[in-house]
Amino acid sequence: MHKKLWNKDFILIVQGNAVSAFGDILYSVAIGYWVYEKTGSSALMGIMSSISMFMTMFVMPFSGSIIDKCDRKKVIIAMDALRGAVMFAIGILAFADKLSVPAVLFAAFLASLCTVFFSPAISTLMIDVIPPDDMVRGQSVHSGMDSLLNLIGKAVSGALVAFLGVPLIIILNGISYLISAFTEMFITAPKTIQQGQPVSVKGTLNDFVTAIKDIVKDPYLKLFIPSALIINLVGSGPFSLMLPFVLEKGFTVDMYGYIMSVEMAASLICVFLLGIFKLSPRLRFILLGTGYVVSCVFYAIAFMADDFIVICVFLFLGGFCNTMGNTIFISALMLALPEANRGGILGFVDSSCAGGAALSAVIYGVLCDCFSISVVFVIGTALSAIPIIYLCIQKNTRQFILEH
Repeated sequence: MHKKLWNKDFILIVQGNAVSAFGDILYSVAIGYWVYEKTGSSALMGIMSSISMFMTMFVMPFSGSIIDKCDRKKVIIAMDALRGAVMFAIGILAFADKLSVPAVLFAAFLASLCTVFFSPAISTLMIDVIPPDDMVRGQSVHSGMDSLLNLIGKAVSGALVAFLGVPLIIILNGISYLISAFTEMFITAPKTIQQGQPVSVKGTLNDFVTAIKDIVKDPYLKLFIPSALIINLVGSGPFSLMLPFVLEKGFTVDMYGYIMSVEMAASLICVFLLGIFKLSPRLRFILLGTGYVVSCVFYAIAFMADDFIVICVFLFLGGFCNTMGNTIFISALMLALPEANRGGILGFVDSSCAGGAALSAVIYGVLCDCFSISVVFVIGTALSAIPIIYLCIQKNTRQFILEH
């Protein structure tokens, strides 16, 4: 365990993740705009957004167990390199004007398959390179870098798509993945307890069963994982369909970039503050519940509004409060994971969140094709407050945060 937060491996992980994340931001806007322009279907956008979430839901519980037995550094490098190759292939098709919706969906499938192995590898490695007493600060720095790049990327994404075009944006995303893969070669990854053990179908299934047993026996995980599924199912859909929402309001693609960058700015400011100040356990619990609940109110107001400035203001407030709740909760959860089966259980956590988000994206996409997007967003956000309030008033939630 490193004694300092800003060690070599932490810096390499953060910057490598940041470079590829920036490319992904530009790509998501470009390809979303391309699909919506070609088809005009919110449902298809919801399906495209849900592919990675469904992949996480069904594969992550097994991939996490596999990662526990593998060299995480090699997995991280290989997955970034493969995603870079996929993006280059899609970019070439786009330049040749042969890109099709099925090709885009297939590329999303391949990239998502890489992600379900990359994600548990990078997440468990972060736990090893960040000192336990600096976990909130470390997670805040990591999240803050992503938020900063989201802020910059989404602020300029609309203009870059218009200026450079979709094909070049896709190629740039491929380059960003390859740069990340190169820098990650210099990471020193500590061995896991299970590393070197043979990977087999039987062993993976046994780890799957063990993870289920560990979750069922743990009073906290038994509450948090179903809650994560329900909350994401009810409330996450709007954020997969923000582009149709913005266009329905009569705004331009450039304005979409500005609106999304406002929320990212709020997230950046929030994690910056959390990274500076050490909070007492009691204050963390208060901020956790307050952040989650109040963010629902701010988001609902933003979705109801028609004025560009009003939408920006309340998305900013909602993003700040939601990030506050998420950062505190995730930091505590990471410390609570048992080291022996960390990847497997973390896979279940990611699976539950992604599963809810995937179903939500599809459901919201279908509903938004039938009804006003704003109305669907407001009702969904209001409903999401119910499971959030239930989670926050549970005794086990309070005890968990106070103890971790």
